[in-house]
Amino acid sequence: MLKGNLTCTIIGKLLTHYVEDNLDNKCKEMVTIHLRNCPPCMEKYTIVKKLFNEAEKKRKIIKERERMQEEISAYLDGEMSEAEISKFEQKLSKSPEYEEAMINTMKMKKILNNSFYKTKYNLKTNAAEKAMEKLKKSRGILNGIKNILRYFFQ
Repeated sequence: MLKGNLTCTIIGKLLTHYVEDNLDNKCKEMVTIHLRNCPPCMEKYTIVKKLFNEAEKKRKIIKERERMQEEISAYLDGEMSEAEISKFEQKLSKSPEYEEAMINTMKMKKILNNSFYKTKYNLKTNAAEKAMEKLKKSRGILNGIKNILRYFFQ
């Protein structure tokens, strides 16, 4: 079907760009004309537009959560000025979402910190044990060499 000088196949390929407003004015106009005159393409457009809008809402929520996490991290790590601390604490007292995120972040930091120190301790312990084993082996080798030397030089 040919509407507005574009086929339905071409419109299908251009829909995402059209919805995201990434087409030049002439191409946008041709797609608009086609959509006005082609119910199947208009139906596809409606679906794509709805999905795009839902994705945009989710992107905004994700960005807001990322910003919130950055604020919480800066607060916990002492990277805020006095004014920023005051503003953040006001948000924290007014928003259950901030409070919950703060608690979860503190729990995660504690788990990571404990894990780090356990790993660090285990690495030191393992390294010390390996060094002692090597010393014991080298003592045995040195004793063997001493015995050989005594045998030849007595």
